[in-house]
Amino acid sequence: MLPGLQAAHARSSLEEVTADMAPITTSAFSVVPPKGEHWVYFQRATPPYVTFRKQDPLMQRLPGGEHLAFLVEVRVEHFPDRDLTSDEGLEEALKSTLYGMPGDLRQIGMFRAESFAWQGTGCLSYIVTRRDPVTLDGAQIVLEFSTEGFFCRHPLDRRRVVSGLFQERRLAGTPSRLDDVLRDEAQRALQSVRFLPEY
Repeated sequence: MLPGLQAAHARSSLEEVTADMAPITTSAFSVVPPKGEHWVYFQRATPPYVTFRKQDPLMQRLPGGEHLAFLVEVRVEHFPDRDLTSDEGLEEALKSTLYGMPGDLRQIGMFRAESFAWQGTGCLSYIVTRRDPVTLDGAQIVLEFSTEGFFCRHPLDRRRVVSGLFQERRLAGTPSRLDDVLRDEAQRALQSVRFLPEY
């Protein structure tokens, strides 16, 4: 579900989100960075993608070069061979994104989706959880992923989707660090997303 950080036209490192930072604008959407401390971000031009990562209270090196316990991301995805005109087609595209490359031992704990209209287009809000066994520093551990997000047809290109989510990763069996303040910071960023008609 999460792309790597190596891509053409990409910035090579995470940059700090500042208190007076303007909205980040791509060719397909704009998004206001989260408010609060310890946020960093990464932006890619093609395909449009922005991620914000909370570096505090825990920085944990995870497999695949990810360095985070919590993230907010917004991006555009292309589905040229799928029918996105119906809620059912949109949900199937969402599931293909979430389950597209499952590991042999990956466990999907829960999936729930509801349709809604937003900015003149059809969307799904969703919640999904999963558990992945991984090797970290030579030890076999299990990570839990909890994700909430939206998945919307782009108003002017029905083969593309603008998706946004926030996700927490933690060791299985450990308590969630997602409190009201962190959830509010993430939700405000996602609610600020605006689809751009010139795309």
